[in-house]
Amino acid sequence: MRKIPMSKILSFCVFLTQLWPLAYGEFVKQSPASKEKPYASILYTAVVGGKVALPCDISSPAADDVAVLILWYRGESAQPIYTLDARKGKVNQARQLVSSNLENRAYFNMINRPAFLQLDPVRLDDAGEYRCRVDFRKARTINTVITLKVIVPPGDPLVFNKYGRQLSGIVGPYNEGETITLLCKSIGGKPRPSVTWWKEKILLDDSYTFKPHNVVDNELTIDSVKREDLLSVLTCMASNSNITVPGSVSITLDLNLKPERVKIKSPKRPLSAGENVKLFCSSSGSRPAAHITWWKGNQQLQQTEVTVDKFDLQMSSVTFIPATSDDGKYLSCRAVNPNIPGSAIEDGWRLGVYYKPQVSLDLGTSILTTDIKEGDDVYFECHIRANPWVSQVSWHFEGKTITSNSSLGIIITNQTLVLQRLLPEYKGRFSCSARNIEGLGVSNEIFLKVKYAPRCDPSQKSTYGIAENEAVEVMCHLDANPTDITFQWRFNTSFKLSDQIQYTSEQAVSRVTYVPRTKDDYGNLSCWGTNDIGIQKHPCVFTVIPVGPPSPPQNCSVVNQTQEQIAIECLESYDGGMMQQFSLYAYSVESNKLEANLTSKFPRFLLCDLPVGKLLRLFVYAFNAKGQSNAVIISASTLKPAEKLTDKGTEDESVVFRPMLLALVTLVSVLIIVAVVVVVLMKFRNIRSTKGESTVIVKKCQGWSDEKNAP
Repeated sequence: MRKIPMSKILSFCVFLTQLWPLAYGEFVKQSPASKEKPYASILYTAVVGGKVALPCDISSPAADDVAVLILWYRGESAQPIYTLDARKGKVNQARQLVSSNLENRAYFNMINRPAFLQLDPVRLDDAGEYRCRVDFRKARTINTVITLKVIVPPGDPLVFNKYGRQLSGIVGPYNEGETITLLCKSIGGKPRPSVTWWKEKILLDDSYTFKPHNVVDNELTIDSVKREDLLSVLTCMASNSNITVPGSVSITLDLNLKPERVKIKSPKRPLSAGENVKLFCSSSGSRPAAHITWWKGNQQLQQTEVTVDKFDLQMSSVTFIPATSDDGKYLSCRAVNPNIPGSAIEDGWRLGVYYKPQVSLDLGTSILTTDIKEGDDVYFECHIRANPWVSQVSWHFEGKTITSNSSLGIIITNQTLVLQRLLPEYKGRFSCSARNIEGLGVSNEIFLKVKYAPRCDPSQKSTYGIAENEAVEVMCHLDANPTDITFQWRFNTSFKLSDQIQYTSEQAVSRVTYVPRTKDDYGNLSCWGTNDIGIQKHPCVFTVIPVGPPSPPQNCSVVNQTQEQIAIECLESYDGGMMQQFSLYAYSVESNKLEANLTSKFPRFLLCDLPVGKLLRLFVYAFNAKGQSNAVIISASTLKPAEKLTDKGTEDESVVFRPMLLALVTLVSVLIIVAVVVVVLMKFRNIRSTKGESTVIVKKCQGWSDEKNAP
């Protein structure tokens, strides 16, 4: 077999290593052998945290030869960092030893050609010279030397403004024409990176400076930003290797621009005072949207709204009510970018104002508002300012128009209202109004306070029902001004008259706790009061009556009946002096079974879901908190279904026979009903009809309720 020279083998190994994937580090160059190092050296570059494959050709130069010992050395150390010993067996069964520094990070791949030692992850201290020694059984030893360079990529750079504040994203806003200074800093990285500024793909500045503490700076200065620089993206990049992605940071410039145009879009016409006016104004060319303000003379208007239609167009509206004093004032719309001095522009015109009447109301100058009392005379004066003059003057009390009425003491003359012989009912708000062709003007309101002697509050309770030896609180409410009232009470019946009544009072309310001991203690309690204006003319009368169970309902009758329903109506009787309710019990005449019971606020009942053709005995009661009335008993029945006429006889015979049969049946039924009624009355004489006690529930008919029973 022909022997291959060693020099050719080494050359072939070098060629293979040059084809190694860049994912395992970058092959840079090969250094030739020298006298000091009688073997070739290969330079590789790796990134911290990545991985690298250091090649070592273990293929035998002869077909009958194999590698039996593979040793990896680092630097000048005589101690191998990785050992694969197959001298006592096959290579794939060889014993492997790894130094503690490479434990769990080193892996020798013998399947690949060439084989390689993989380091994953790569550390900074892994940089240096590595030598792979391969011993064969027959051939001479081969050494491969690799120099590993480890790169630490720089972190993402940081951008600062001239005040040292870190910037990111959209920065600014800067004014158009302003000088901008931006400082980009990159910290770390080995070797130290280059720091450059870019605008899109255009290089702006590559003049970076190395600073202490492993910092690299690049300061970018833009002398005058222009409108076209708006939202431009500036990128700072830091790079120290072509095998790593450069660190970068981008910022977007935001600019302030002056407004270029402002115009009031609403017609410049005369306005009417007192009416809402809405005007519109537009501005364009400003960034951000112009600050649009409205001015009336030297006064800024506040009721404004601003909308942005698109990037360079802003719309503003103002709503205000012109006053008569606004006539001749200059109304303007002003647009300004407050970040740019001297950028305000405006549009406007002189106002012409027509106005409806301006009306104010005063009480007569000689009248003291705190000393007006019942029976006095007062007058009001309506002051009007209008252009053109008014065609109508009106007077109002509590929002309602009033006219002259001498019988009531109301006299109206031009712009004066006179009230003679004041009544307490005149207490309230007075105003006047005037109208011209521009509209209606309404004055302020004057609340007229009228002092008057006490009188009864008509809304208070006047009748009290109570049993003997029970207490009831009778309250007397008086209407008076002032409300500091001295009260008096009196009890009066045909048998007794007494002023010795114990009571309490506070302002316009007095209370008496009254206990009737005998029947003679039922009667009338009278209450009256006195204030600074005078004594009450008519006392308040409260009737104290005895209470007890109510009287039975009256005139109970069946108002409607069907095959399954019966409607009952009665009239209310005396309620016993307190609120009453009503109940109904329905019993079958045949079986004496309780078919239904109902309770109602009113003496009206509708029974539903009853048996067809059923004869019933109904008991109706009235009850209150004191007890139950006697029962009112009525008979009722549901209708039978219509029967088919099967009689073959003559029509005359049918007409004669049926009334006679009906009379006989009725007589027998009446006798039976009378007997049943007596038994039922004895059995249910003491039943108390209260809501919720029923054991039989009748479904309420649709559309029927206590409220609909109400009269």
